[in-house]
Amino acid sequence: MSVNKHLSEDQITEWVLDASDENVLRHLEDCAACSREAEELRSALTGFRDAVHTTARRDPSFWKNQQLAVSESLSTQDWYPLHWGWVVAMVAVLITAILLTRTPNVPKSYPSEDADDALLQAVQGDLNRDVPQALAPAVLIAEERSEILSKRRLTR
Repeated sequence: MSVNKHLSEDQITEWVLDASDENVLRHLEDCAACSREAEELRSALTGFRDAVHTTARRDPSFWKNQQLAVSESLSTQDWYPLHWGWVVAMVAVLITAILLTRTPNVPKSYPSEDADDALLQAVQGDLNRDVPQALAPAVLIAEERSEILSKRRLTR
């Protein structure tokens, strides 16, 4: 691995977990930027681990006080305005749903006789052709080929 190409986040994470290969270790020795980033990640994870351990070792009375403080703050709050807020929100959702699900009454339009006549004329025109429209270019090519072949036979 060259010094110009830095390590990916996955490679740095593997190094922090002590699961990296020789190339990663060699690159960390050579590249100051990657080495600094890897050390920052390791120190951040170490700090998080220490904070979790410190919090977990707190006295049970601390947790009981926390529980009492939370339940007391919840019981003293006035929930009445919050209920009205929910009611207003649900009514707005209900009205929106009703308006979005209604289908508008679009007047039914019947095809005009002009469109029918045009369609019948198109069908009649297709029926009167000797060759389908899609094969017309192929017929031209075949006619040209026949002409060329007949001219060759006459010149021989």
